[in-house]
Amino acid sequence: MIKKRSLSNGLDILLVPRNNVRSVSVIAAVRAGSSHEPEDLMGISHLIEHSVFRGTYNRNMEEIKRPIEEFGGSLNAFTGKNLTAYYAKVPLIAAKIGVEIIMDIIFNAKFNEEDIEKEKKIVLDEIAMYEDEPVENTFEQLHKIMFSNEFAFPVLGTKESVSNLNSSKLKKYYLEKYTPDNIVLTLVGPEKTLENLLLDIEKLIPERKGKKCSFKSPIFNNKISKIEKSKEELSQIYVAYSFRAPSKLSEDFYSVAIMKTFLGSGMSSLLFTKIREEQGLAYEITADYSAYNNNGVFTIFAATVPENFEKLNSSIYEIIRNINNNNDLENWINYGKKRLSGRYMLETENGLNFGFLALDYYLSFDKLIDIDEIVKKINSQENKNIINVANNIFDNVPYISIVKPK
Repeated sequence: MIKKRSLSNGLDILLVPRNNVRSVSVIAAVRAGSSHEPEDLMGISHLIEHSVFRGTYNRNMEEIKRPIEEFGGSLNAFTGKNLTAYYAKVPLIAAKIGVEIIMDIIFNAKFNEEDIEKEKKIVLDEIAMYEDEPVENTFEQLHKIMFSNEFAFPVLGTKESVSNLNSSKLKKYYLEKYTPDNIVLTLVGPEKTLENLLLDIEKLIPERKGKKCSFKSPIFNNKISKIEKSKEELSQIYVAYSFRAPSKLSEDFYSVAIMKTFLGSGMSSLLFTKIREEQGLAYEITADYSAYNNNGVFTIFAATVPENFEKLNSSIYEIIRNINNNNDLENWINYGKKRLSGRYMLETENGLNFGFLALDYYLSFDKLIDIDEIVKKINSQENKNIINVANNIFDNVPYISIVKPK
């Protein structure tokens, strides 16, 4: 059973017992992502995520990475819209050092000016790389037309915003956001090991006051629009259709998740079967559902050659706007329920993945995850409600982003 511990300094810790594994997974989630950044600091969360690995007041760059990797473990991080996460997976023999290093980088980063300048160059190269990547282009321009708040900002920032960041700005933001009450630590592994790790954690945390950041939701532009961009050296058209959808806290959340699964998850999904296998209209087609506290976004993405684009476009609309007329709809919904509940169950087999799932559930619902309860909710969704939710979503005009050959 998952347990929660709250330290006196405000740090929340989730303990996810897995007695049949020989590893410990450590995840530190900071409630500070790109949606919390003012416009002049775009990309600062991501640059901090990169820079903490350059060194702390206790360790240099090699001393951060090597103690984990020499035992065969892994160390990484990512920045999203609402949080920045740092994580490590190590064998039991390295459990203590794994926790110490994660705690060190989230509380004691040094932000040496010379190191920051080196890391800025790497991030600027990353931005340039994404500018050449048509899929990233498709979604970046989609967010610009779809959102009117910070969700329109790229997680990496822009060349201009990143170029203007420096060590003092990073330190100030880090000290404001990387506080115990704004961080959730998740530990996954054998129960006795986790309990032993708990004994020393409080000693690793400096006194630092702050406040808990709330998770943000996108604000949609009222004007539904379409944007197109032409690029050299492309042979395919990339297109994303995005619709407003229910929130993560909505009673329709699991119905939308089921619909997303049977429409565009796996090679057996409805869109993949009809669009790619039967009609040969696209090499890639998927569906995605991003849900937030106040609302959500349902997106269909496809890539095809220019001569197939009009047929692809018509076929997608035909499928999604006539779901209730599909003669095999009950089987598709059953596929969605089985695949979605199965994927939740499979997540429990991997310690790191299950840790992220437990963390996401806690951050979203302020509850400890119960896989059996989730599977029960998925399978209890009525077909008529799934159909109604689909019709409510797809009856609307989507935001459309297209990147095509010049």
